[in-house]
Amino acid sequence: MMHGGGGGRGGAGGAFQDDVLQGKVYDSRLYKRLLVYLKPYLWLVVISFMVLMLVTGAELVLPLITRSAIDDHIVSDKALVIFTDAAKLEEFQSRYKDLKLKTYEIDGATVIVLPTKSRSKMDRPYLKQLREDGILSEENFFFLADNEHNREVLDKYLINTYNEINPAAKFKGWFKLSDKKLAVAQSELQKIPIAERKGLRKESFNALLLLALIYLALTTIRFIASFFQVYLTNYFSQLAMNDLRHDIFAHVQKMPVKFFDKNPVGRLVTRVTNDVRAIDEMLSSGVITIIQDVILVIAIVALMVMLNWKMALISYAILPFVIFTIYVFKRKTRVIYREVRKHLAALNATLAEHIAGVKIIQLFNQYTRKRDDFVGINKKYFQVSVSQLKLFAFFRPIIHVSSQLAVAVIIWYGGSQILRDVVTIGLLMAFTTYIHKLFEPINDFADKFNILQGALAGAERIFDLMDTPPEEYREGLKQNLKLEGEISFENVWLAYNEGEWVLKDINLHIKPGEKIALVGHTGSGKTSIVNLILGMYPYQKGRISLDGKALHQYALNDIRSNIGIVQQDVFIFSGSMRDNIALNNGDLTQEQLEQVCRYVNADNFIQQLPLKYDEPVMERGATLSTGQRQLIAFARVLAYNPSIFILDEATSNIDTETEILIQDALQKVMQNRTSIIIAHRLSTIQHVDRIIVLHKGEIVEEGTHNQLLNRQGLYYDLYRLQYT
Repeated sequence: MMHGGGGGRGGAGGAFQDDVLQGKVYDSRLYKRLLVYLKPYLWLVVISFMVLMLVTGAELVLPLITRSAIDDHIVSDKALVIFTDAAKLEEFQSRYKDLKLKTYEIDGATVIVLPTKSRSKMDRPYLKQLREDGILSEENFFFLADNEHNREVLDKYLINTYNEINPAAKFKGWFKLSDKKLAVAQSELQKIPIAERKGLRKESFNALLLLALIYLALTTIRFIASFFQVYLTNYFSQLAMNDLRHDIFAHVQKMPVKFFDKNPVGRLVTRVTNDVRAIDEMLSSGVITIIQDVILVIAIVALMVMLNWKMALISYAILPFVIFTIYVFKRKTRVIYREVRKHLAALNATLAEHIAGVKIIQLFNQYTRKRDDFVGINKKYFQVSVSQLKLFAFFRPIIHVSSQLAVAVIIWYGGSQILRDVVTIGLLMAFTTYIHKLFEPINDFADKFNILQGALAGAERIFDLMDTPPEEYREGLKQNLKLEGEISFENVWLAYNEGEWVLKDINLHIKPGEKIALVGHTGSGKTSIVNLILGMYPYQKGRISLDGKALHQYALNDIRSNIGIVQQDVFIFSGSMRDNIALNNGDLTQEQLEQVCRYVNADNFIQQLPLKYDEPVMERGATLSTGQRQLIAFARVLAYNPSIFILDEATSNIDTETEILIQDALQKVMQNRTSIIIAHRLSTIQHVDRIIVLHKGEIVEEGTHNQLLNRQGLYYDLYRLQYT
């Protein structure tokens, strides 16, 4: 098993690649891939959608209740036309037989009820003529219940015109319309005192109370339904994003090392956090509300046309301008939003890098220059953010003013139609309410489009990451085998960047249990050889084998479980001492763990800690010395008992007492296993079986310590540089 952390990649140069994608902003494939994560929770989506329909239905019904209350019970919209002439009646009925008007027969006359909605469909000159002939009432009528109390009150203050032959005379008082209804003109009703008028209109008061209760009930249902809809939507969104985060993290962990050479940590953190959050926001408050808005807009448009198509068309006069504004906004914000996401990722990457390297920045007095670098990146992010804000600052007022203009047009046109007795006050109020509801989703379009753009940009980058091929772990070849430790390089060539050879024609054979050291100047290829054994990078030419079998014929898990490595900069995870040594090895008992630590001299300092093996460790082992981290790394290796041990030596900055402990631990770890030491101090490798000297990617010398000194070649020169 590989252990330790940090260390270079042996010359794998190259800058971080730019975070720029060239795909379409809208791509149906992105939606399809996102739907994969919603599929397991489809039943929650369906329930949420059904509840959403309930909320939308309540939104649509409430203005109709208001209209009914006003037109049917507060202000009457029904005029009467009374025919005593059979010819005129026949002409009227032939003209408007499709309107299905209510007709009553009283004392030789025919009374027809004309609601405002029906009058709006009639010929205006014809209605004017009926009014001039005294056949059509000048004002609207209320219909009261025919009972003894109502007749007594009406007789007390008004004239009973039931027996009047002249239609115009009938309009001046009250009369019996049918066995259940009494008709009285609106102006006549106002002559009755308020107290008695309330009694006459008891049915209207009861109807208004009922409508108010229905209104309250619908509002309550809408509130409860909205709560469950929001909860369910956020719940399935969180479940889906939990799965997505898991898949991203699992995918990133399997990416090859060269991927991390070109992608900064901050950018990858942005993918798992910010970009997933953007998709979560789209699912929870973007897509669902957009669906609701679309349904609501379509329903409102249809209802307005059904209620009064002329007023509807007049109110839509401003919509072409609004649609054009939305089109321009969408086109301009696409590119800007992608730039915002790109610069945000760059900002996060810079922050992560500078915070991780803050000690070096301070030690080398680089904080001023690094601050200036950050100012430049921060300024770019600020500039694109301001550009985005300008678009929103322009779009919102435009839409708001457009909605007010639409209301003004409705008031002007609808008011004039009321004066002409073509539409009712209730209809006008319903239209103004529907106009406000129509423009609400349009006004919120900027925010929702912002959410949608953020989600699509995030999804684009997430799935671009997910589409990057992971390292081939060859899990089908996994055998959980134990290697003997034989390693062979045959004419191996390696280049991290095309044409820049880091290793050249390497031929090396290491026998099981043999202890060798790799020596050479910085950049000579020592770490690169180790990286190839570990399967960290692909090599271009030659063959590498373990126990006589080609490297690619092993599962990576089998290779790395047989290799223990201690690197220069040992990586310590946040957690406890026990966790950092065992690394989730469930087979390792506490007794075995302590035995391993005693064997490599790590138990001494661990026992001095307040909580011993349960002592919490800070991130990257900030509270531990370099020597202590090295001893923990030796314990890690021994706990997994690998066949091959690799040490990237870093004893030059450790005190003498700790160095003695480390050297003792090193000798114990190297017993009975193939060992490779990347040496920086030649005094520590004199006991190895063989020393390999590298220079500019080639093996130039090979032999024991004494043999190489006697040859007086490169090794001899390196030895003299250190000890003379």
